[in-house]
Amino acid sequence: MGIDNANPDDSVVRKGTARVIPRRRNLLRRIFQDNLGLKLISLIIALSLFIFVKEDKGKEADIEVPVVLSNIDDHIVFTGELPRSLRVRVRDRWSRLARVLEQKPSPYLVDLRGFSNESMYVFDRDRLRLSMGLSGLSIQSVYPSEFAVTVEPKIERVVPVRPNLVGDPPPGYLVARERARVYPPQVRIWGAKSSVKGIDELLSWPIDLGSLEKDSRVEVAVQKPSQPFLYLDEEKVRVDIPVQELQDRLALGRVDVLVKNCPETLTCTVEPASVQVALTGPQPALLKVKRGVTPVTVTVDAVDFDPTVSRHDGLRPSCERPSGLDCTISPRAVLLTLSMPGRK
Repeated sequence: MGIDNANPDDSVVRKGTARVIPRRRNLLRRIFQDNLGLKLISLIIALSLFIFVKEDKGKEADIEVPVVLSNIDDHIVFTGELPRSLRVRVRDRWSRLARVLEQKPSPYLVDLRGFSNESMYVFDRDRLRLSMGLSGLSIQSVYPSEFAVTVEPKIERVVPVRPNLVGDPPPGYLVARERARVYPPQVRIWGAKSSVKGIDELLSWPIDLGSLEKDSRVEVAVQKPSQPFLYLDEEKVRVDIPVQELQDRLALGRVDVLVKNCPETLTCTVEPASVQVALTGPQPALLKVKRGVTPVTVTVDAVDFDPTVSRHDGLRPSCERPSGLDCTISPRAVLLTLSMPGRK
């Protein structure tokens, strides 16, 4: 009776459900198990890309950007401390950062036109991005981020340049220091008012007189004063230095009189056999004679006389000495005797 009262469609429903469930299970099994190796590789690649992209977005780097003062008002001088470079910390994808790190950033040009004394200059991040050559770069920090603008009025002066002559000339020479001349004689200086106002003259670099033996022309640098923010229009000058030889007299005492070209068959004698010799002229030449560097000789020449026994009175000896020296001989004349050997 229980069977007769049952709904005849129930068996159909149960059978239909039994057929659907196994089909769904088979479908899911095929989805997960078919080509399992390929699907695992795809999953690993997807996870790697996800991690790479996530890491690539979070890289940071420090970049040095040079700083250059490009413009300033004509009537002022910047006297503050300009940073030589900025340390800029940036954050972005590594692929973009690598492009920035591979190339040298352009200098950050500081334009101070319109800035007053004791104002602050703040570095602009957009201009920093342009310097690094990549727009949209995330800048985390800039050090230093600013600097104090310190300026002074600019003034100029024209001051004389004095030659800086040191040491003494070599022995026998004289340098008239007051006659040394500088060309150009004056130099324009300009810069911060506090530095320029105390400068009345400039010196050349030292010029050593120890090696000067004649009039000299020397090109030499101008000494720049130690004051900061001071500039010169001329860095070198020409100095003309007059050098002259001192005149003096040197007494050599008695010097033997030598006979030149005496005939081989005769004997030549001179009376007196020696004479007093004195030299006058430039000290350098006299010093060489005194030191024995250049000799002085007194001679008479027998070449003009017949090779016979004879006497020749009133001969004026010759004084052979360095060029430029005057020679005085006393007595001025001597007697030359040509005689047979062994006879006077």
